[in-house]
Amino acid sequence: MSRQYSMVAVVLSCFLLAPLPGAAAVDSVATVRVGKEIKTACGRIKELQNGDVSCVMVMDDDRGREFIESGAFELCERKKTLIGKRVQLSYRMEKVLAESCQGNVDCGKSDTVALVVAAKVVGGGAPSSPAPAQARQASFCTSQETLLLGCAAGAKLVSVCASRDLDAAKGYIQYRFGKPSEPLEQVVPDGFVHPSKAVTGSSETYAGGGAVWLRFRKGDHAYVAYSGIGRWGPKGSPLAKDGVAVERNGKLIANVKCTGGVAGELGPDWFEKTGVSVRKDEEFFIP
Repeated sequence: MSRQYSMVAVVLSCFLLAPLPGAAAVDSVATVRVGKEIKTACGRIKELQNGDVSCVMVMDDDRGREFIESGAFELCERKKTLIGKRVQLSYRMEKVLAESCQGNVDCGKSDTVALVVAAKVVGGGAPSSPAPAQARQASFCTSQETLLLGCAAGAKLVSVCASRDLDAAKGYIQYRFGKPSEPLEQVVPDGFVHPSKAVTGSSETYAGGGAVWLRFRKGDHAYVAYSGIGRWGPKGSPLAKDGVAVERNGKLIANVKCTGGVAGELGPDWFEKTGVSVRKDEEFFIP
């Protein structure tokens, strides 16, 4: 039962009821957009069963309504610690064995699905009260832009925004950082520049997960927005790392970690569509 990891993780805290861009609150159940789908952000696991293409997760949301998700096979190995627990779900768009293969791992076909790649046990009670209005601003992207990668970092927001018409020949990308309702602290590049002239980056896969990152340069500084899941947790368990690495003359001088969940549509398809890649002498290791 093979599976290929790709695409950025999308994480939403079960205790933040404010929807991310494009997501909708359904009867006060926290949701998150994953690609073009709206997914439930948290719930209580009732059953975990290995299927042909994924770990089948039978769950109840915070209103007691049953729903079913497809998860990474590793989750089924954690039955003893997950069944009966309320969890925060982390999703990623993944390629899995196609349903039409009927379990034949050699058929050579795949489907792309919103896969649960991590389930973090959280408090058993209902979500807390909605955050204040100011905290509900999820990004600095406008309604005419696409949020490629965004999160809260303490009282500030990280947003990588792109024009909706972006492809290999047209459109723009910008990194924006600062506090809501205040002048932005960083905007890179200064104007509306195509990604081929504004950034370098990569979508990477490795054992137990994958990552995406984009490096925005400004003088002798660079800002690397990143998101990934790897076996960085205790005893090699899946752990998400998301944030912005600040570099000066190629050396890491700060790591601004995401604290309020990550959202966006950055993944392998985006890199292929835009032609963004890394230089021969370039690398990035998630801090």
